[in-house]
Amino acid sequence: MKPKVVVVGAGMAGLAATYALRKHGIDVTLFEAGPCPGGRVIRKEIEGFRIDLGANFFFETYETTRRIAKDLGVPLRRTHIPIHSGIYREGRFHGLYGDTRPSNAWKTARTLLSFRLLSPKGLWQVAKFARMLRARGDDLNSEDVSGMLDLDTGESTAEFFESTIGTEALDWLFGPGLSGYTFAHPEQVGAACAMAIAWQTGMNGVAWPCQPKGGIGAFVDALVDACGPSIRLSTPVRRIAIEGGIAKGVVTNAGFTKCDAVVCATTAPAAVKIAPDLPHAIGKVLGKVTYSRCCRIFFGVDTSPFPRDWYAVAFPRQAGALMTGMSNAAALAPDAAPQGKAIVDALVIESQADELFALGDAQIRERVLSEIHAYFPTMTGKPLLTVVHRWREALSLAPGGVMTELERLRQQNFEDVRGLFFAGDYFGVPSVNSALRSGLNAASAVVEGDSPPGGE
Repeated sequence: MKPKVVVVGAGMAGLAATYALRKHGIDVTLFEAGPCPGGRVIRKEIEGFRIDLGANFFFETYETTRRIAKDLGVPLRRTHIPIHSGIYREGRFHGLYGDTRPSNAWKTARTLLSFRLLSPKGLWQVAKFARMLRARGDDLNSEDVSGMLDLDTGESTAEFFESTIGTEALDWLFGPGLSGYTFAHPEQVGAACAMAIAWQTGMNGVAWPCQPKGGIGAFVDALVDACGPSIRLSTPVRRIAIEGGIAKGVVTNAGFTKCDAVVCATTAPAAVKIAPDLPHAIGKVLGKVTYSRCCRIFFGVDTSPFPRDWYAVAFPRQAGALMTGMSNAAALAPDAAPQGKAIVDALVIESQADELFALGDAQIRERVLSEIHAYFPTMTGKPLLTVVHRWREALSLAPGGVMTELERLRQQNFEDVRGLFFAGDYFGVPSVNSALRSGLNAASAVVEGDSPPGGE
């Protein structure tokens, strides 16, 4: 008799686990606390604008994502441009162009060789870091982190650059990009994680973004449809029942659901909360997982304030801006906005996000609009629409050493508790791809495991 499995959490990890288990013919129920699936990959459609509140594209290097999309019949296509962006320093934005075509490579080289963004010493630091990444490129991927664990020494990105590379390249080039990706500062992100992110998001030269037609939400919709009747929305799991080192089932408001295995695909703090009887060793590692915080403010506008074809701009901390960065989703995906219009996405992170969390949406709107005008006077003062979204747990940060500890637990199938498995973007290099991959790994562990029935 095939086992009965409960999955907790309908983010990317939980949906992937449910999808894989259903393909194996396993009886699976997915409980989601919120009213809709998708987790941190969710969207709003307002007046012809498609607002992605979380992730809004994949990278072509996301092999697991591409494979699932193919299985679902959701073709992925390159965005019509790569990520062209600018970094603010000394009163102007310095352009960086995200592909290797000669014209764009020359524009980036001209930016760097002008020495307005980085000094000759800073350029030397960039070259040193690039050589290091190229030497380890095969290991720095989001499919299997085992090859990079020797880099997970316990250092933060800030500590690694200070001791090994030099801080100018971090402060004015890699740091702003890292903060825009993780919504956190370099001292909060593990060095191994940051190296993988830098490699995957541009240093490898092939990190072109891709999306399905209709945006990333079309992928989520197809995945949800494939999970079908297994999903139970607005059904929070209050507790995972563990007795005698065996997962017995879950408790919801509707009562106790007995099962043979549980896949916990929530955030790490939520997992610790709903599984209070976890062995100390597992709880201790999950307790080390941290998340970034951010406030994202989206403006639907008639015209992008950015230079033509630019997707994003970044503000290093040294620039003293409220915002960490801004982007225009319609630059990569014109169908995200009505024809000719743009979506300005302003990002505020960490302690400055905390300040905004305490304000009302109207106050946040005016404060952020005022700062945008200081950098882009052509930005309209009357957006067509405004959406404010607060992410109190935005992205896992893989602090130094935690990636190694989590991978060890995963390889051991969390053997201290039989029948309990974990999944989430905190396994590996944080990304949609890692979340999906972790869900598939958890499903495989269930299928291959020998967990006794929860009722025994």
